[in-house]
Amino acid sequence: MVEVLTPTPLARPLDDYLREVVQTLQTAVSQGMRRAADDQQAATPQIEDCEEILHVIMAGDVKEWLG
Repeated sequence: MVEVLTPTPLARPLDDYLREVVQTLQTAVSQGMRRAADDQQAATPQIEDCEEILHVIMAGDVKEWLG
């Protein structure tokens, strides 16, 4: 039998925040790939943006994210 989990009050805002993060990463990667096709160095700002976003997520400070 499968146990159904009830979402916590934090689940919805956290899902919304992480959805925004993924969309931002997707945009940065897309822009970086387009720029890298012409000049690899031109993609550096987008790569740095992705790295910064991933560091924030990996730090896992949910209280800070949701303010």
